[in-house]
Amino acid sequence: MKLPEFVKRIGTAEGECRVYIEDYVYTYLNELREKKKIFPLRAALFGHVLKKEGKCIYFVYGAASVIDEMENGRDEEQVRREFFHDYDLIGYVNICKDKQLIPDKNKGYYIFYETNEAMQNYLVSCYKRENCQAQDRAEALKSHRKRHRYSMSNCNLKLKGEMLRRFFYGVGILLLATAVTAINDYERMHGFTETACRAVSFAETTHP
Repeated sequence: MKLPEFVKRIGTAEGECRVYIEDYVYTYLNELREKKKIFPLRAALFGHVLKKEGKCIYFVYGAASVIDEMENGRDEEQVRREFFHDYDLIGYVNICKDKQLIPDKNKGYYIFYETNEAMQNYLVSCYKRENCQAQDRAEALKSHRKRHRYSMSNCNLKLKGEMLRRFFYGVGILLLATAVTAINDYERMHGFTETACRAVSFAETTHP
């Protein structure tokens, strides 16, 4: 395996170990750092390891967020078989928010540029998954709002029904009170009439 022709060095890449990371992989890891809120993030790295002249050289052709794949029911080996079957699982990297993307004792690495169909396919898969998840969240929100509107509509109907019930109840009480008052007045009037009649009768008998 020969070294890539087109490379860009990040930091001081010297020493017994060297890391070459393909540009699509580097972009993906940077996106993880920018999008996620919980750190550190652990990513699996796929590629080849070459030992040459006492040096260990890592060629990284693929990467996958461990927690994202676990949430979708896949482990690193399943991801490797599906997308990176031509490569090995060569290690992991912990991504921190404000630290170097690829930590290394030599504080440096190389970015290289090649046709990387495997990582491209994996990125397309990730974007499709994110879109589906966004659509699912939108549908769930839409359904929640629909249920909320239906619940509010039912509450309004119940409230209106309760108000009408109380209104008619109040009208019934008012009518009942009016009727009782009328009955009481009638009874008092009837009693007054009987008393008056008895008084007149008494007067007629005592004064011939």
